[in-house]
Amino acid sequence: MSREWQQTRMSEYVMPNAVYYQSIWAVRDLERMEQRLKELNRAAMQEGDIGVLMEREAGYKESKVERRAMEAAILSERVEGIKNALGDIPERYRKCIVDNIVYNEPVKYPGKLWKLWKQKFLYGVAMNLSLM
Repeated sequence: MSREWQQTRMSEYVMPNAVYYQSIWAVRDLERMEQRLKELNRAAMQEGDIGVLMEREAGYKESKVERRAMEAAILSERVEGIKNALGDIPERYRKCIVDNIVYNEPVKYPGKLWKLWKQKFLYGVAMNLSLM
């Protein structure tokens, strides 16, 4: 994969590099998170959400249901944060920007306008995921 460079033209959307790269990797992880949510939902339906208690070091008993619900809540919040940020981008740029981030696909739009939308999207991801 080629190196990602942050756009600096719109200074209000410039992030610390660590936050920028966390946003990139969150978007790249979107497909896996969505798949895991499906698995968690399928497991909840099959088991009817009846948990088996597990002993923890501190003596707290946590059920599979609680762990699954917590994981699902965290994943749902992350997926929703990414999708909400994408909703702020003009529809015609959404797929190409995500494909560029996830698959390093070249963007078919000439000029640099799409890069500014990409920067705004990643900034929105960072804000929605409380990365800054």
